[in-house]
Amino acid sequence: MARSIAFFNQKGGTAKTTSTLNVAAALAERGRRVLAIDLDPQASLSMATGIDISALDHSVYDLLLEDEFPIARVIVPSSIPGVDLAPSHPDLAAAELELLNVLERERQLDYRLRAADLSNYDYVLIDSPPALNILSINILVATGELVIPIEPHPLSLMVLRRLFDTLRRVRRLNPEMTVHGFLPTKVHHSSRLAADMLATLEEEFPQMALLPAVPLSVRGAESVAERISVLHYMPRSAVAGAYRDVGAWLEAHAPGIATSNGTERAYA
Repeated sequence: MARSIAFFNQKGGTAKTTSTLNVAAALAERGRRVLAIDLDPQASLSMATGIDISALDHSVYDLLLEDEFPIARVIVPSSIPGVDLAPSHPDLAAAELELLNVLERERQLDYRLRAADLSNYDYVLIDSPPALNILSINILVATGELVIPIEPHPLSLMVLRRLFDTLRRVRRLNPEMTVHGFLPTKVHHSSRLAADMLATLEEEFPQMALLPAVPLSVRGAESVAERISVLHYMPRSAVAGAYRDVGAWLEAHAPGIATSNGTERAYA
C-alpha cells in the first residue's frame, strides 16, 4: 500500500512545494514510484514539474468536485523520472465555496484516494496550500503521514500553536495520522538565529522529530525555473544532498517502526 505523506504548514514561504518536488525526486532516485498531488490553487508544483496548466483537460478540481471521478483521469507524467503528478489548476480556488454545500466536504479527498487503485505507487506526496481552509482540512483528513516544513524564523514559530490546535481537532476524523515532525528549510547554518529557532523547536515540541535540515540556497529556485528537481539540476549541491537525506529519513521512519530501545515512536 502506498504511503501518503503531506507537506503541510499554513504559513507561506516555508518551501512546501520545493520540498514536495525534491523529496519526490529523492524517493524516485531510490527506486520508489511516486505520485505527487498538487492541492495548491497556485499550481506551483504543477508548473515546476513541467505541466502546462492551460492545456489540462482535468485537474484535482475535477477530482474533488465531481462524484466518482477517478484520479487516473487526472494523473499525468511529470518532468521528473519516476514521478507522476495529479496537477492543480487556478480553478481550485473556487473549490472552497463549492464544497460548502457538499455532504462530508472535508472527506472528499479521502474518499477519492481510498477508491483509487494506487498499487503502482510506493508513495503519494501531497503539496498543500498556505492556508487553513477546507482544502487543507481535506489533506489532513486524507493523509497517513504529515511533515511540517518550517523556516527557522520567529514568525514561523508564532503560527505553530494554531496549526497544532487544528491537528488536534482533525484527529477525530483521522486518528491514524502520524505527525513526523519538522522539516527545517532555508537554514543558514552559520546563523545564530537559525540555531536558536531550531533549539526552540526541540524544546517546545520534544515529541516532534527534526528531519534533516535543508540549507538556504538559490539552487532550489533555479531548478524550479528550469522545471526540474534540484537533484537533476545540481545533483552534487548541498541542497540536493539534503533532500536525499530527507528521502532516506522518511524511508527509515515508516509509522510503527520501533526505536533503538524497542519502543514505538511517539507522535502528537
